[in-house]
Amino acid sequence: MSNDSGWYSEIYANGIDVLSNIAHSLIPVEKLVTAAAYLMGIGFAIKAVFTLKSHGEQRSSLSGTGNMKEALVYIIVASMLLYFPTAFEALMNTTFGYSTVLAYSENPYLSGIMGANSALGNAITIIIQVIGLFAFVKGWIMIARGASQGQSAGNTGKGLMHVFGGILAMNIVGTMQIIINTLYYG
Repeated sequence: MSNDSGWYSEIYANGIDVLSNIAHSLIPVEKLVTAAAYLMGIGFAIKAVFTLKSHGEQRSSLSGTGNMKEALVYIIVASMLLYFPTAFEALMNTTFGYSTVLAYSENPYLSGIMGANSALGNAITIIIQVIGLFAFVKGWIMIARGASQGQSAGNTGKGLMHVFGGILAMNIVGTMQIIINTLYYG
């Protein structure tokens, strides 16, 4: 029996090592996605200027086919992606009431897996935060695509859900604390 428990603990330790290595390799990916968000923000700002130019040309030729919605949405998406940290802090403050991402939990229900000294919790937290970052950026891109003419109307709603889900995933510890407090402290 002692061999069985040693075997399980070795697999558990190897699994934690694998997750830790994946998490540490995702930190540069997180910086790459943030840099790509800045570049996409510049691209959307340029697209907004050209859309405004096109709208102005249509207005001067008295053809009323253009609308300002597309340009306005591109400006909003460009500002959100260009001012990424500030926009994220504002949305975090609106959603959770604080602007920083929690690194670990003091909640007794979560401290075992997401406590300050948990290697497994730290690795899972980083992986989920990177997935949340991807969802946040993808959501703003979907919102921008939903504004262009000829696109389906559902892209804006899907994009907003990706943005909100990305915020929840980037602050997974705070999200888990909200769920635990709602379900168990009621």
